Amino acid sequence: MRSADSPAPGGAAGAIAARLTALTRWICAFAALLALLLPLPVLYEVVMDQLQQPPVWVFETTGYAIIMIAFAASGYGLSTGHHFRVALVAEKFPTLALPLALLSGALEAAFGAMLLIAGGMQAYSAYIQDLRSDTLLQVPQFLPELAFPIGGLAILLQGLARLLAPKAA
Repeated sequence: MRSADSPAPGGAAGAIAARLTALTRWICAFAALLALLLPLPVLYEVVMDQLQQPPVWVFETTGYAIIMIAFAASGYGLSTGHHFRVALVAEKFPTLALPLALLSGALEAAFGAMLLIAGGMQAYSAYIQDLRSDTLLQVPQFLPELAFPIGGLAILLQGLARLLAPKAA
């Protein structure tokens, strides 16, 4: 029996969890757009290489883009279950499924928060120090390092969504 103080299943907490998951998916949509654009500079490099004028920027920038895609899409993997997880205990002992889902959400949120804070500090430090890549392109290193706090934000949001709606998130 549910007390009067407890919210209805999927109530306000479920609505907030759905919004957090939607934010996570928007971050992933950015990663998907980046993935769709990724072949263009590679194609350009192939054509220019055949014309004996290879560009110096493609290898480095596509590498950074791949890193950004992986980190930005991490929250989506958590929201859909397309990530590595061990469900053996929850399947063997169904009564532990909810506490394990809550533990999973807490660990996801904690890891996401750590990645967001540490990655943000790292990117900020690179920005303040004006660190640049050791290549001809001289890319400011805070730009590719933004992948860490963006991925951390996606993981944090999805961890919070799992805590708010452990079965739905």
